Amino acid sequence: MTTRRIRTRTPLAGEEAADVARDARIDEAEVAWIVTKRGAAMRSRDGDWLAARYLPGAEVVGVSPPVTRVADPGTDAVRLWEWFELLQGRIRWTVRVERLDLAHDGAVCRVVERVSYRELARPRVRTTLETSIGLRRVEGRWRIEWELGVVAGA
Repeated sequence: MTTRRIRTRTPLAGEEAADVARDARIDEAEVAWIVTKRGAAMRSRDGDWLAARYLPGAEVVGVSPPVTRVADPGTDAVRLWEWFELLQGRIRWTVRVERLDLAHDGAVCRVVERVSYRELARPRVRTTLETSIGLRRVEGRWRIEWELGVVAGA
């Protein structure tokens, strides 16, 4: 994973610089955890956790369900549960963080996701997604502000 910190302030000295570096490492770990936990939540069919990680009004465009939407935590969990009910067998969803850019209260993460699932009476879907995820810290919590996923190589 490549991490790039975008400078938003003037250089600091001494303890302040150490505090800023420590905070940046914590932010990096939190953002990476949320992004990789998305895959675990898909595998475990946890629609409530997934819906709660998006800011209201977040724009989501991709090939995974629902394909394009404006996030609404109140209805997204229901939509995700409905989609999960159409699936048969195991969901495989792995996430590899390729790049993470942090800037104060915002972050952009680029990931590669390997996805495999089977809808009822249909063949198994296997695909690799290249997904960019924008996050914003609101009231001390990182939440997904936008998401753009495309099929790798498309």
